[in-house]
Amino acid sequence: MDCKNIRQLIIDSQHQELDWSTMKSIEEHIANCEACKELSKEYYTLFDDLNQFKFELPDEDLEMGFYDMLEQEKVALKNTQSISTASKLYRLNPFLRIAAAVALIVGGYTLGYFHSQQAQRQEMTLLTQEKIQLQTLVTLSLMEDKSASKRLQAVQYAKNMEQPTMDVLKVLIAKMSHDKRVNIRLAAVNALSQFAEKKIVKQALIKALEIEQNPNMQIEIIQLLVAIQEKQSIPIIKNLLQNHQLPDYIKEQIQYELEQLI
Repeated sequence: MDCKNIRQLIIDSQHQELDWSTMKSIEEHIANCEACKELSKEYYTLFDDLNQFKFELPDEDLEMGFYDMLEQEKVALKNTQSISTASKLYRLNPFLRIAAAVALIVGGYTLGYFHSQQAQRQEMTLLTQEKIQLQTLVTLSLMEDKSASKRLQAVQYAKNMEQPTMDVLKVLIAKMSHDKRVNIRLAAVNALSQFAEKKIVKQALIKALEIEQNPNMQIEIIQLLVAIQEKQSIPIIKNLLQNHQLPDYIKEQIQYELEQLI
C-alpha cells in the first residue's frame, strides 16, 4: 500500500471504518513512513478537537447553504488558496467553520501521488501550506470559544506554530490584553515571547503593560520586555513603581527588572 492509498483511507481509519487487514496495512505503512505518520497525527489531533465541539444541527436551508459552500471550497482548492480564506471562515458560525475545516482536509490531503523527486517536493510544500491553514482555522476558532480551557488550548496551539499568521498574532495579542481569565493572559504572554522581536508584538507588550492591573501579569510582561531589551518600556515601568497600591515585594521585583534594562 503506497502513500497515495494511505492518504485516501486515513480518514476512515481514524473512525475505525475499515476491515482488520486494511487497518493493519495502514498501521504498518505509517510505522515506516514519516510523512504519513505526521499526517496521521495531524488528523488525530484535529478530529479530537472537532469531536469536543458542541453545536446545534442546522436547519434545511443552512444545510443546503453549507453544501454550496463546500463545493465552492473544493473548486477554490484547485487554485492556490490564500490565507484570507481562513480569516473568512473564522468569522462563520461554529458549524460552518468546523465543517469547512473538514472540507479543507478532505480536499487538501487527497492530492495525487507524484513519482519524480521534484513533484514530491512540490507536494510537500503544498501540504505544509495547507497544514498551516488548517492550524490557523482551528486555532482562531478555539480562541473565541466560551470555554476557558478551549481558549487556553488555542493559545498553546499558537505557541507551537513556527510561522503564525498575522491573524493568529493579533488574536494572541487580544487575549493577552483583554481575556477575562488571568491564566489565559499569562499563557498568551508566554506564547508571544517567541515572536517578541516582531514590531507588532513589542508595541502590544508596551500597551498591555500600560493598562494591566494584575501584578503577576505586570511582572510577566516586564520580564519579557527586559529579555528583548525594549528601552521604550522604561518610562512605563518607572511609573508603575510610583503606584502606592502595589505590594512592596512586587515593587522590589519590578525595580530589579528595571535595573537589568537601564
